[in-house]
Amino acid sequence: MYSRAAALLPLLCVAMIAAGQDQSRAQFEVASVKPVDRSKLGNAIPMNIGTVRREEVTFGNAMLNDCIRFAYGMASDAQITGPDWIKSIEFLYDIVAKGTPGASREELQAMMQTLLVERFKLVTHREQKEMSYFALVPAKGGPKIQAVKEIPDGFRGTTYGGRINHILRMPDLAYLLSRFEKERPIIDETGLRGMYQVKLEWTLQQLQNPDAAPGPSLFTALTEQLGLKLEARKGPVEVLVVDSAEKVPAPN
Repeated sequence: MYSRAAALLPLLCVAMIAAGQDQSRAQFEVASVKPVDRSKLGNAIPMNIGTVRREEVTFGNAMLNDCIRFAYGMASDAQITGPDWIKSIEFLYDIVAKGTPGASREELQAMMQTLLVERFKLVTHREQKEMSYFALVPAKGGPKIQAVKEIPDGFRGTTYGGRINHILRMPDLAYLLSRFEKERPIIDETGLRGMYQVKLEWTLQQLQNPDAAPGPSLFTALTEQLGLKLEARKGPVEVLVVDSAEKVPAPN
């Protein structure tokens, strides 16, 4: 005889599998998440794209959007949509998280996804959106940047005004440039993997001194100094939609 219990057995098995998958989600061995007291920072807030040194991931004075971008591998702010506060400097966080020994960057990103879900109750989904963007690609003659195996201990990159002196992956460079170039988002399509020493200087239009000799534009500086360029394109771009998240993270 076909019993009701037998009918429920497949559903029970699915639930058990789902529970097992949830328990096996990649997690940091230890992680600290602290809201930043915005009143103590004043008006100058440094940009933060996150730092990965060996198996440790750190963010300082970071918006939740910065952490989401790292966790889900999104190249531009324009590829993340959701509540306005996730991109507001009024809500900043310090995060220090230690991964398992030998963890790859991709594994650390998966661990960060778990952390955001557990601490901020983050809920997301992905969509395709047609948009205009700049593709960061090699210029004629090829890149002029030096590959770096790992970030030296004690290294502190600088990013301010029209200047970047940092060790970066190309998606991170595209992300930083997107914050200066407001016309459209910048997405890495260089095909370059790994980290590179990036030294770039250009003139921000709004900061130019009328009496000073004008410096190169961002477009010119990229080509002359890094051997890269921005190419205008339009097409479908993957977008991560933040359905919900909590401003106050769960306690450590």
